[in-house]
Amino acid sequence: MISKKASMLLLATFLAVSANQPAPPRLVLTFFGSPTCEECLEIKNTLLKPLEAQHESTLKIHFKNIEDEKDFTLLSAMEKGYKVSASSSQELFFPDTVLLGYDAIMKTGRALIENYLSHPRKWAYHHAYGDSTIDTVSSSNSIRERIGKFTFIGLFAAGFVDGINPCAIATMIFLISFLGTQERSRKDVLKIGLAFTGTVFVTYLSIGLGAFKILSMFEKFYWISLGIRAFAVIVAVTVAILAIWDAIKYHKSRQTQDLKNQLPKSFKILIHKVIRGNLTSNKIVLGAIITGFLVTLLMGACTAKIYLPTIVLMTHHFGFRLLGWGLLLFYNFLFILPLLIVMISAAYGLKWNKLAKFTQNHLSLMEVLLALVLFALAAFISVGK
Repeated sequence: MISKKASMLLLATFLAVSANQPAPPRLVLTFFGSPTCEECLEIKNTLLKPLEAQHESTLKIHFKNIEDEKDFTLLSAMEKGYKVSASSSQELFFPDTVLLGYDAIMKTGRALIENYLSHPRKWAYHHAYGDSTIDTVSSSNSIRERIGKFTFIGLFAAGFVDGINPCAIATMIFLISFLGTQERSRKDVLKIGLAFTGTVFVTYLSIGLGAFKILSMFEKFYWISLGIRAFAVIVAVTVAILAIWDAIKYHKSRQTQDLKNQLPKSFKILIHKVIRGNLTSNKIVLGAIITGFLVTLLMGACTAKIYLPTIVLMTHHFGFRLLGWGLLLFYNFLFILPLLIVMISAAYGLKWNKLAKFTQNHLSLMEVLLALVLFALAAFISVGK
């Protein structure tokens, strides 16, 4: 018989060996989705999390947020390693394969996971993916190139069209006509124009940054985010339809008083009063700054119809918050670019009647461009990530 002392020694040895053994291997999967995507939430809550709880000791699923820059970079690296040619809003990575899209994951995900669980030899990844192994620089560049295909063209169109919308053009015409009556020198007109334009840029950007920050916070809450996006789509589509209506109506009548996409008469009167009240004194720079600030706030009643859908689009589609802020700067530069060109041209002889005539000749085209941009914004907001 084994002595009590020997038994205790064997037990101690067994416990020591057991303690030093590695943890049992587990099948590790990686799921990429968005917290504001209803299909992503359904995949997580009805399929993946229940399976993970059911096989707690043998299955581990990492849930990644594609709105997060680090996770999106990892997704790009894994897509490259798995030779994924077309991205999807939902992607589930196995050690040696990947399921793309809601339908594929919901249809075959459970069976595939159970198949892997029954074959532990398949649990080893063919590639190593982690913070220390992926090429974050090239992955980030790849992501930016992918996003850039839309951002440059889309934001250029949206920002520039916002800057030449009928509300902004009407304000420009009155501003340079008023400066013409003041008989200001070229130097004074340049000072007023640059101060006014700079203030419009800063004010409009500040409004956008505030909205961008608030909307970015709401992106974490699915139903609120969905409601905001739905509202933005409704606004964009409604204004686009009205723009087409205005284009047709103006083409037939050549009259502007009944157009829908313009500032209310009371706002126009206020803008004219602000311009007259602040640009008649000798303190032209201060007057231009005050005028630019107040006029931007008043014009917001009209320009917000384009600005709001654009900001919603940026917060919803661009996980890079710094990139989103940079795009907002780009948009606002494009918004003030027509104004800057007009103010410099006014200093060098552009008369208000020439600008008014040019606008009248091309108003229908401007309305059509506005409609096309808004329809495009609505489409991009609607399709999701």
